Amino acid sequence: QMKCQMQAVGLRLQTIKSTQAMTEAMKGAAKAMRAMNAAVKPIAMQKILMEFEKQNQLMEDKQEMMDDAMDDAMEAEDEEGQVEEVVGQVLAEIGIDFTEGMAAAPGAVPAAAGAQ
Repeated sequence: QMKCQMQAVGLRLQTIKSTQAMTEAMKGAAKAMRAMNAAVKPIAMQKILMEFEKQNQLMEDKQEMMDDAMDDAMEAEDEEGQVEEVVGQVLAEIGIDFTEGMAAAPGAVPAAAGAQ
């Protein structure tokens, strides 16, 4: 019976030692949390996040404007092609053909003329 009591006391001491180790670990964690809470300024972080959101929105707006400008430029090129096509149709209807006259035109500058 004495042996059982000694084993019970040994287990009790081991439990107390484990509890003490857990308490020390929790003390360290609480100290780290206290330091983090002191370092973190919620109002300053909120201001930073609001500024980030504002700048991000400005960047998105500028990107959208650039995309619109590029789309407009591409549409202008398409319109030029359409204008040339309509002009060609009108000229064809009235009987003017530039391609016949262009075939007789010289394609390159003669070497003697370019040297002068």
